[in-house]
Amino acid sequence: MNKFEDLIISESEYPLEGGEKKGKIAVFIYTGNLNPTIVLEEAVRLYSKGKECHRLVDANLDNPWMRVVVSDINDMYQRPFNYENDKISTPVTQYGQKAN
Repeated sequence: MNKFEDLIISESEYPLEGGEKKGKIAVFIYTGNLNPTIVLEEAVRLYSKGKECHRLVDANLDNPWMRVVVSDINDMYQRPFNYENDKISTPVTQYGQKAN
Protein backbone atom coordinates (compact mmCIF):
# COMPACT_ATOMS: atom_id res chain seq x y z
CA MET A 1 0.00 0.00 0.00
CA ASN A 2 1.26 3.47 -0.92
CA LYS A 3 0.95 5.65 2.19
CA PHE A 4 0.62 8.75 0.00
CA GLU A 5 -2.34 7.50 -2.07
CA ASP A 6 -4.82 9.36 0.15
CA LEU A 7 -2.81 12.59 0.10
CA ILE A 8 -3.93 15.58 -1.96
CA ILE A 9 -1.79 18.66 -2.65
CA SER A 10 -3.19 21.99 -3.83
CA GLU A 11 -0.53 24.44 -5.03
CA SER A 12 -0.38 28.04 -6.14
CA GLU A 13 2.40 30.51 -6.93
CA TYR A 14 2.62 34.19 -6.00
CA PRO A 15 4.95 36.96 -7.17
CA LEU A 16 7.82 37.97 -4.94
CA GLU A 17 9.25 41.43 -4.36
CA GLY A 18 10.96 42.56 -7.57
CA GLY A 19 8.68 40.47 -9.76
CA GLU A 20 11.35 38.12 -11.15
CA LYS A 21 10.85 35.14 -8.83
CA LYS A 22 7.77 33.38 -7.54
CA GLY A 23 7.02 31.83 -4.18
CA LYS A 24 4.81 28.81 -3.69
CA ILE A 25 2.09 27.82 -1.27
CA ALA A 26 0.99 24.21 -0.97
CA VAL A 27 -1.85 22.75 1.07
CA PHE A 28 -1.53 19.06 1.96
CA ILE A 29 -4.68 17.18 2.99
CA TYR A 30 -4.53 13.53 4.07
CA THR A 31 -7.72 11.44 4.22
CA GLY A 32 -6.28 8.00 4.84
CA ASN A 33 -6.31 5.68 7.84
CA LEU A 34 -2.64 5.90 8.78
CA ASN A 35 -1.27 8.34 11.36
CA PRO A 36 -1.78 11.70 9.58
CA THR A 37 1.04 13.43 11.45
CA ILE A 38 3.62 10.89 10.30
CA VAL A 39 2.38 10.81 6.69
CA LEU A 40 2.19 14.60 6.37
CA GLU A 41 5.57 15.28 7.99
CA GLU A 42 7.25 12.85 5.59
CA ALA A 43 5.37 14.26 2.58
CA VAL A 44 6.33 17.85 3.48
CA ARG A 45 9.97 16.81 4.01
CA LEU A 46 10.07 15.13 0.59
CA TYR A 47 8.23 18.04 -1.06
CA SER A 48 10.52 20.75 0.32
CA LYS A 49 13.69 18.79 -0.58
CA GLY A 50 15.60 20.48 2.23
CA LYS A 51 14.77 23.99 1.03
CA GLU A 52 13.88 26.42 3.77
CA CYS A 53 10.12 26.90 4.02
CA HIS A 54 7.48 27.70 6.59
CA ARG A 55 5.23 24.87 7.73
CA LEU A 56 1.91 25.98 9.15
CA VAL A 57 -0.22 23.77 11.37
CA ASP A 58 -3.79 24.31 12.58
CA ALA A 59 -3.75 26.94 15.36
CA ASN A 60 -5.87 24.79 17.66
CA LEU A 61 -3.82 21.66 16.92
CA ASP A 62 -7.08 19.77 16.40
CA ASN A 63 -6.68 19.12 12.67
CA PRO A 64 -3.75 16.74 12.12
CA TRP A 65 -4.92 15.98 8.53
CA MET A 66 -3.71 19.24 6.98
CA ARG A 67 -0.42 21.12 6.53
CA VAL A 68 0.30 24.36 4.70
CA VAL A 69 3.78 25.00 3.31
CA VAL A 70 4.86 28.49 2.21
CA SER A 71 8.18 29.23 0.49
CA ASP A 72 10.04 32.54 0.26
CA ILE A 73 7.80 34.27 2.80
CA ASN A 74 10.51 36.80 3.64
CA ASP A 75 10.64 37.95 0.01
CA MET A 76 6.89 38.56 -0.33
CA TYR A 77 5.66 42.07 -1.04
CA GLN A 78 4.77 43.76 2.24
CA ARG A 79 2.42 46.67 2.90
CA PRO A 80 0.60 48.12 5.88
CA PHE A 81 -2.70 46.48 6.88
CA ASN A 82 -5.77 48.60 6.12
CA TYR A 83 -8.75 47.37 8.12
CA GLU A 84 -11.18 49.29 5.87
CA ASN A 85 -10.05 47.61 2.62
CA ASP A 86 -8.31 44.36 3.58
CA LYS A 87 -11.22 41.94 3.80
CA ILE A 88 -12.17 38.78 1.97
CA SER A 89 -14.72 40.05 -0.52
CA THR A 90 -17.11 37.09 -0.39
CA PRO A 91 -17.81 35.77 3.11
CA VAL A 92 -17.88 31.98 3.34
CA THR A 93 -19.15 29.59 5.97
CA GLN A 94 -17.00 26.99 7.65
CA TYR A 95 -17.98 24.52 4.91
CA GLY A 96 -16.85 26.72 2.02
CA GLN A 97 -20.35 27.80 0.98
CA LYS A 98 -21.11 31.46 0.30
CA ALA A 99 -22.80 33.17 3.23
CA ASN A 100 -26.21 34.73 2.70
